[in-house]
Amino acid sequence: MIRFVLALILLLAACTPHAGSQSAEVLPDGHRGGWRLVFSDEFDGTRLDPARWADHSSAEADEGRGNPGNQQLEWNQAANCSVGGGRLVMTARREQVVSPSGQRYDWTSCLITSTPSYTFRYGYLEERAILPAAGGFWPALWTWQARGVERHTETDVYEFYSDNHRRLYGTQYSGARGRCEWQPGFDPTSGWHTYGVAIEPSGTTWYADGEKVCHTKATSDAMTTIISNLAVYSQIPPDAATTTATKRVDYIRAWTAS
Repeated sequence: MIRFVLALILLLAACTPHAGSQSAEVLPDGHRGGWRLVFSDEFDGTRLDPARWADHSSAEADEGRGNPGNQQLEWNQAANCSVGGGRLVMTARREQVVSPSGQRYDWTSCLITSTPSYTFRYGYLEERAILPAAGGFWPALWTWQARGVERHTETDVYEFYSDNHRRLYGTQYSGARGRCEWQPGFDPTSGWHTYGVAIEPSGTTWYADGEKVCHTKATSDAMTTIISNLAVYSQIPPDAATTTATKRVDYIRAWTAS
């Protein structure tokens, strides 16, 4: 009996998490240190959190929701951003909308920005996502100049044109500017992958699934917000038979240098 009790105590001790493991520091994929988490959304609720996100941005010329001059076909609205089961689902739908300016859109979709809650200049930004497989879509994770910044300040963590599953693009539009184009060793539409960027005083470094893929000495020169969206690409539009597409997001996180 004593041996049984002792064995049970040892078993319970082995199965009980240590305090350190419960409070383990969340770090960017593939990183062992150097960053402190300052912003995150795990999408554990049942709707988009308005304290964290807005569904319109100054990056979109028409009422903050549409931008046909930037090769986009969609009108962005909160109705296309759904949260459930620990995921954010951005849905592009073939449906007509006429904006208050009188502009007609044949698609609706989802854009979110951290304008209400978080701005930064330097840091690490990461998203875990599954991107749409059908051609004609243009999902991205990027930053955009914060309110009060009057010059173009933008870092594209990734852009994906869904007609080509073998290319991803990252761009630093700030300062001296720099561009990154790479061929991933995976299909971004077939499973969960992480896309990250380190924006530092010394330059900008892009990562995919924790692996460094590109670097430029160009870097951000002003405060920015986070934007994640699913655009519909006017230059290679969806086939007539395509009526919907989704971008699924597991989390969006941001760190500052520790």
